[in-house]
Amino acid sequence: MNNKYHHIAIALAGATQSATLIPQLANTGVCNTTIYQVSIKSIFNTSPKNTDDVYDGINNIKTGLETLITLLSSNQKQHVELIRYLFGTLSITSKLLKNNEALDKIDQRLQRISGLYPEMNNETIDNHIDDLSYSLAGIYSDIISPLATKIKVVGKAEYLQNSLVQAKVRSSLLSCVRSAILWYQVGGSRFQFLLSRKRIANAAQELLKEINQ
Repeated sequence: MNNKYHHIAIALAGATQSATLIPQLANTGVCNTTIYQVSIKSIFNTSPKNTDDVYDGINNIKTGLETLITLLSSNQKQHVELIRYLFGTLSITSKLLKNNEALDKIDQRLQRISGLYPEMNNETIDNHIDDLSYSLAGIYSDIISPLATKIKVVGKAEYLQNSLVQAKVRSSLLSCVRSAILWYQVGGSRFQFLLSRKRIANAAQELLKEINQ
């Protein structure tokens, strides 16, 4: 399978997967380390060969695909916070894409951060995860957050007041935006949630089958 909805499902799964980190962090102070690292790495992957290359292959967005299928096919009242984070980042990304100055600033900041490390690989991210979180959170706070109404993060005050948790939440939001940019680039639109839910869900299910084979 390699049609439009294949690419849309990959990008949307990437955004969804990053969005799952936010309630984890907000309510427990920690999140899935592997998924967080995939999200961080995707931010720096600005010149991918293809859609799934942003995540180093679809295997790395399995949780996102599973969650996306659930969101598209089940009672959404059970996932209201996750949907709010996802739609909030899709909305702010639509504004970001119309702002070339902001996009240029993000690119410059990412290049500056990348220049501090020999290579932005899994080992680098693992060894410098806190420093990277603070740096990426700064990009989100300084450049993206002012573009639209702030996305309200709900959770426990003891964690939301922790500076590292705050940084990881903002880094997760930035990775959502990165995937949302990809989603718009491959033909995504918010109308699809009304008109093409089944097509996106079917594409996500086919990608999951491919992973599980």
